[in-house]
Amino acid sequence: MKMRVLSKKDAEQFQRLRLESLIKEPTSFASSYEEEQHRTYDDIKTRIPENQDSFIYGAFVEEILVGMTGFQREDKIKFKHKGFIWGVYITEEYRGKGYSKQLLENTLTKAKNIQGLKQIQLTVAATNNSAKKLYESYGFETFGYEKGALYVDGFYLDEEHMVLHISK
Repeated sequence: MKMRVLSKKDAEQFQRLRLESLIKEPTSFASSYEEEQHRTYDDIKTRIPENQDSFIYGAFVEEILVGMTGFQREDKIKFKHKGFIWGVYITEEYRGKGYSKQLLENTLTKAKNIQGLKQIQLTVAATNNSAKKLYESYGFETFGYEKGALYVDGFYLDEEHMVLHISK
């Protein structure tokens, strides 16, 4: 397994994995398959940042993208001290092998080196205990609980908002 930051040349694999994640785990993402399936590769390329402040880490097995974690730093001056983890997903057959932990660790290491970044936030489905346990093991704490945050297949789902404060 190899981990690296995605570039625009990974757009096709990124889109494949993104759509898989939205089909298999619809309760874990704000986006839906119906919204994302019609995006062109040019659209996808614009969503893959190639700068130091925002990035997508990918886990590859034999050059095939099997996992990802996105990070985006806020761009408004008053929010630049914050960043956000998004789109965390591992293909089913590679779960339980530590890939999520390695992706999160790589993402946090890179993010913590961003000048002026003081906190990293994320949201997680309130029922996703394994993800919450992983985030808590890295020091994330819940700072908010949003009832009915997502509406998926006729049901409202709650989300927890978590934060990791960085001391530099």
